Amino acid sequence: MRKKIMSLLAVVIMIFVSTASYSSAEEKGKVIFIDMNRTNLGSMLKVPILKSELEKRGHIALMNIRGDQGTDDRRSYASMGAGVRADVTTEDYINFQKVDQDTAKTFEVATGQKAKEINNLSINRSINENLEYGEYGATLGSLGKTLSENGLKTSVIGNADIIENNQLVKNRNLCLVAMDQYGRIDSGNIDDINKKDSKMPFGIVTDYDKLLDETKKSYKNSDAIFVELGDTYRLDMYRLNLNDNTYAAMKKNIVKNIDKYLKEVFSMVGENDTVYVSSAFPSDLDYKNKRRLSPIIKFSGEGKGLLESATTRKAGIVANLDVGVDILNEFGLKNDEMVGRSYTLVDKEDNASYLKSLYKKIVSISSIRSSIINGFVGVISASWVIAMFAIFFRNYMPHKERVFKVLKEFIKLGIIMPLSFMLAPLMNFKTPITISLGIFVTTLVLYLLGRKLFKDNDIKHMGFFATLTILIIVIDSVFGTYLMQNNIMSYDAVIGARYYGVGNEYEGVTIASAVFGLAVLLHYKKVSKPLVVIFSLIILITSAYPSMGANVGGAISECVAYLLFIMLIYDAKLDIKKVALLAISAVVVVCAFAALDIISGSESHLGMFVQRIFLNGPGEILQTFGRKIQMNMQLAQTSVWVNILLVGIAVIAVLIFKPSRHFRKIMNNFPILFKGFIASMVGCIITLLVNDSGIVAASTASIYILIPLIIISINMIIFEKNN
Repeated sequence: MRKKIMSLLAVVIMIFVSTASYSSAEEKGKVIFIDMNRTNLGSMLKVPILKSELEKRGHIALMNIRGDQGTDDRRSYASMGAGVRADVTTEDYINFQKVDQDTAKTFEVATGQKAKEINNLSINRSINENLEYGEYGATLGSLGKTLSENGLKTSVIGNADIIENNQLVKNRNLCLVAMDQYGRIDSGNIDDINKKDSKMPFGIVTDYDKLLDETKKSYKNSDAIFVELGDTYRLDMYRLNLNDNTYAAMKKNIVKNIDKYLKEVFSMVGENDTVYVSSAFPSDLDYKNKRRLSPIIKFSGEGKGLLESATTRKAGIVANLDVGVDILNEFGLKNDEMVGRSYTLVDKEDNASYLKSLYKKIVSISSIRSSIINGFVGVISASWVIAMFAIFFRNYMPHKERVFKVLKEFIKLGIIMPLSFMLAPLMNFKTPITISLGIFVTTLVLYLLGRKLFKDNDIKHMGFFATLTILIIVIDSVFGTYLMQNNIMSYDAVIGARYYGVGNEYEGVTIASAVFGLAVLLHYKKVSKPLVVIFSLIILITSAYPSMGANVGGAISECVAYLLFIMLIYDAKLDIKKVALLAISAVVVVCAFAALDIISGSESHLGMFVQRIFLNGPGEILQTFGRKIQMNMQLAQTSVWVNILLVGIAVIAVLIFKPSRHFRKIMNNFPILFKGFIASMVGCIITLLVNDSGIVAASTASIYILIPLIIISINMIIFEKNN
């Protein structure tokens, strides 16, 4: 009897342990990542099962697809797997193959590592090219590496092979997401997955019955399954060979096949599993039309809304480098080498319609941004050049006073326009025409308001706009930078250089508009010197605090410019000790904001930079500043903003030498304003050194130096106004 009781207890314990183990496995869940490459959100929503699922649950976003040193499919895949913008320069050397005796030996000789079921035989080429040409220090295969180190299995199914010149061109780029650091994937089927079909692009179609069987097999044996549907990519590559009717017919068949496959996948997965449906890269037509964000959908439990990450801090906008990080997060894992951030699920019932509306605005801004900015820079540069020639030949001009009055108003547009760009998003226009019209109307209203308030005082007129500009920037920073994020002169999600905070263009505005505005208020005794100190501190905090402006380059430049201005207005003598104090203050400010970022968990650029220094050592600093220098050199050759700097240097050179002692007269007649000019000039130099778009920031800062200098010079030389 005793033995029977003991046996019964043993059986009960075994059942309990196995049940607990099963429950634990169920709780962890699995990840299925499905790639519908070269597909936009509208096309995804035409897949019936996706549309019906999204009506009930799921979170969606548009994804920035930039890589390192370029933008294409393979760089986007590699960036997903690396969690950092990655460079994979040569398509020919991405060579994923199913293992056999020969390929295993070749792989092991090349890498010194044991081959797995799928291996990139040219992984060393990809790694070396990324190290040599890449700027961001990406480690290829970070996602797969972390999964493997934690005992989790990966599987890749499908391919995007095409036929060119009667030759099979292999495309297994999805493997770049799933592979480990040696280019290995545990299992899958990337070869025998297609079948011939003369009615489909390149005469190839994915065998969806086989794809489904392989998916079910991998679901049993793997933890993270990556599926390449293939047909959407092939259709996009084949598009130019088709007319509208044949393209529509092929697309209809592809959608039907995908719908059938996805229905089976959704019925197969458990409640703890996560399914991603994504397009790594936009279609060729979308890319050419500046629709350069790709959709990603995440199905994880219940709930409906948008995806957001700390990379972008904008609901509905994420980056490709977030994908791998979020997959790891589903398993409770993290890799400190990956700078992407996991998704936050933001509830929103009308997520699809909201995202379409948001995308329309983003594309509109992106499509007209360069034209409007080029026009803005052209107006500023032309007005300065015309002013200099007019001053030179003033004695030969009829009605010169009338001409210079008109010219002054033309020049002042340079100070009004950054404010117009900031305020125009309040109208929430979404088309290129209405956005442009909104900017024009805002500029006109601001100009007329300034004329009404300060008709006969140019300095007050300019000071009013400078003060209003910095006030709006501070308020916007406190309340989440909505105006900055939707501003045509600021950053945009398509370029992806920055997603939140004070952008590089407005970094320069923040430096110099604040100094000039405060200098004008001091000049007319509207504020006291202690108030200048307080206002400067408030501006510095709001523009640099990690959860507000979050601009580390701005923090350094502003700290130096504001502190120098304060020293000058208090008539402090500048010596080595004072210069050292400026440098130390900048370092202290950066350290303070870095500490705040880490403590608060804001995950801004500064906090990520500090974490990478801890992870990779001091070499990270050299790499970062090397990238900044290289970026500035590129901008010096290509950016329209450099024209403002060049013209500005020419203007200063002219005013130094002719009229004689002109700068000294300005210094004597407008001492506070002149001290502001000096502080802003130093801020320009600092921002050139510490910012990867320093030329842009220095150019926008110089607007608030050169325009007041030119207006004051015209008043002194033409109208003989010396105060």
